Amino acid sequence: MNTRKQKHQTGFDVKKSKAAVSQIHHDSKIHISGFKRQGDNMADPNQKRRPAFGDITNSIIENKGLVKKGEGKQNIPVKAVVVNKPKQAKTKKHKKENLDDEVIQLSQGSVVSSSQESNSTSDLSDTEINEQSLTFTVEDTEPEINTPEGVDNIDRENLKDIAQVALYAPFIFNYYKERELKFMVPMYMDNQPTLTTNMRSILVDWLVEVQENFELNHETLYLAVKLVDTYLSKQIVTKELLQLVGATSLFLACKFDERCPPLIEDFLYICDDAYNRREFILLEISIFKTINYDIGMPLSYRFLRRYSKCARASMETLTLARFILEMSLMEYEFIKYRESKMACACLHLAQKMKKSGEWTSTLEFYTGYKNEDILPLMKELNKMIASPPKHLNTILSKYSHHVFYEVAKIKALSSSEFS
Repeated sequence: MNTRKQKHQTGFDVKKSKAAVSQIHHDSKIHISGFKRQGDNMADPNQKRRPAFGDITNSIIENKGLVKKGEGKQNIPVKAVVVNKPKQAKTKKHKKENLDDEVIQLSQGSVVSSSQESNSTSDLSDTEINEQSLTFTVEDTEPEINTPEGVDNIDRENLKDIAQVALYAPFIFNYYKERELKFMVPMYMDNQPTLTTNMRSILVDWLVEVQENFELNHETLYLAVKLVDTYLSKQIVTKELLQLVGATSLFLACKFDERCPPLIEDFLYICDDAYNRREFILLEISIFKTINYDIGMPLSYRFLRRYSKCARASMETLTLARFILEMSLMEYEFIKYRESKMACACLHLAQKMKKSGEWTSTLEFYTGYKNEDILPLMKELNKMIASPPKHLNTILSKYSHHVFYEVAKIKALSSSEFS
């Protein structure tokens, strides 16, 4: 039996999914089918592995057998040194002997080659070697990140963690906030003759289902929804092609955010083969041209992760904020707000629902928003989770699981709790 068919036999109930969609909107031709995570794009086990930087030749030669006896291992600064050796004929018999003559001593910040001193034809014979130019040391003093008095310096503790780029994090997110204005999406639905806000909600609910079962990053989901809205605000799309726009946007987002994106065939399968490969690729080109090839869009999810760190929020509070933010993806009315403001409102609403903190001067400093700036948006979000759509429950089911602390079961705030 075909491997792909075997793989998808244990997917969702196709008939059940189609019946649910038909009940929601009879005119919509969005076909939702079952799927499992792709496995066809695994690396070929017979393919020769090439480790990172393995073929770079201008690195320090291995000092196995080259270091003088008795020296042992030493804690020395990292160096990048290339020694140009004289070209001379070597025989296998004298190979080891020649290597011993060209011992490289990596100690005390010095580089010594006996063949360089003895051979006048060497490329370095007429050049004086400067020790300081070959040695790169890390200073003991740490760079400072200055913050106003009363503001928690959240990046100072991670300065030595190169993965968190703490020294540049404030500049990165300030840059994101500047680029937000470039990617603001207008209210476009009135210009779409065959689409409705309910169809968009169905599509986003389906994208969340795909993201979960393909085990994609949350950033991929948010980018896909952003691409859908951006494309629909600039191009007229019929309802028959709406699912193709969603699937293609998710595929494009996978290429940007995922290490191993699913195959086109996987996306065609989950669309119940309603489209072919050529249509998929042509729409991908169209979307990429429409966004002017600028796919590095600021996302509310990235802001939320940053701001939750600024608030030193617990994992449960962060998960509740993620649930609120993900629910807002289905609501068309929220596309008019800035991504950073959505993140702030969701985080502070989660804090109030969990009674886990207030909007401090630290959050004010890092986000640029005051409590009164986000309060109206918080009330809109609270109203949304107080009466969620009954027919679209993928996100509710997802965040009702114990893995997500069952945050979807937490009750919304009353109007008196906002005062």
